[in-house]
Amino acid sequence: MSAKEERILIILPRQLGDVLLGTPLAEVLKKHYPNAQIDWWAHPMARQLLEGNPYLSNVFYYPIWKKKKEPRVSPYQAFKHRLQFLFQSISFVFKVRNRKYSIVIDAMNNPRTAIQAWLTGAPRKISFAVNPIRNFIYSNLLAREKLDKGYLGHARLNLLEPLGIQYDQAQYLKINPLLPLSDENKNKIENWIYSEFQFNTQNNENKTQNFVVLSPTHRHAVRRWPGEHFVNLGLKLIQERGIAIVWLWGPGEDEFVLSLHHSLQKKLTEKGLNPQLSHFPPLLNLREAGVLSQKALLWVGNSNGLSHVAVASGARTLELHGPTVPLSWCHPNYEKHRALQRNKGCIQCSSNTCKLLKRECLEDLTVDDVFYELKSFI
Repeated sequence: MSAKEERILIILPRQLGDVLLGTPLAEVLKKHYPNAQIDWWAHPMARQLLEGNPYLSNVFYYPIWKKKKEPRVSPYQAFKHRLQFLFQSISFVFKVRNRKYSIVIDAMNNPRTAIQAWLTGAPRKISFAVNPIRNFIYSNLLAREKLDKGYLGHARLNLLEPLGIQYDQAQYLKINPLLPLSDENKNKIENWIYSEFQFNTQNNENKTQNFVVLSPTHRHAVRRWPGEHFVNLGLKLIQERGIAIVWLWGPGEDEFVLSLHHSLQKKLTEKGLNPQLSHFPPLLNLREAGVLSQKALLWVGNSNGLSHVAVASGARTLELHGPTVPLSWCHPNYEKHRALQRNKGCIQCSSNTCKLLKRECLEDLTVDDVFYELKSFI
């Protein structure tokens, strides 16, 4: 089959971070196979990341089992519900299989994705070597260690080596995860910024204040820079640079981040500064969060999911690391993305728990350290 006729399927269903960091696969494949059909097999949760991706021809979202909300259903209704799901699943597999893919790239290689790759019937299936039994499914395997070297947004590009596609470090600097941003997303954020930041000058003109986005959350508490440090960093930015602060948060994080916002406002008031220089936006979807990050002078936060959203949206970022390894999580383009971590003591344990009496890796990363680093951006 010629390059013009190639049909390529990427299997990388979830989680959201994995999907977003895997999007360079589609871009690089499209560059080398400009006339090929490039599709993606995904969980429905990935719709908000993949919809509108210019390098993809199709995205297939497999059906997921949904429990009936009714507390009691008849055995007949329960059986009917399961039968419908089974029919949907089988129909989905045949729909994908009938595409007759020539190349399948399993970028995850867990038991489920291995079966999915096998069901496609593609003659060429590529993945990382993970399990001796599952390895028999694939025609080309790469050492699993290659997934652990360097930035995770680039590591999966090693899967393209069997296709003769290899990049050097200089080329990697130009490749970013991609989050498509619609005009609707941009308009919503631009309207919020205008209404939130506009103020009257002596000439009665409306202006927009420069701002820095602070992202203080992480699903693992041990990986968070202390909240009070974020508050004091915001205070320092306002005091010394006159730059406003916008707090970024996600579902279930409002109470924690709102407390930081109120703490900063209280400190601003005590120092005779305008408390409205600290801003708490409404809950945003991922693309809206991307636009907001892009509009900021700088995104500053923990190594969390929103850091990947910021990078994929074109924002400049400063990630704060403690137990995590910056090489794996921070884009290597130093001009635009930087990671800050202490160079002594306990760091890079990669654990989600801390056995020490004090989380020195992040608690001892001072506000002055972070402020000094971000000054080179703004």
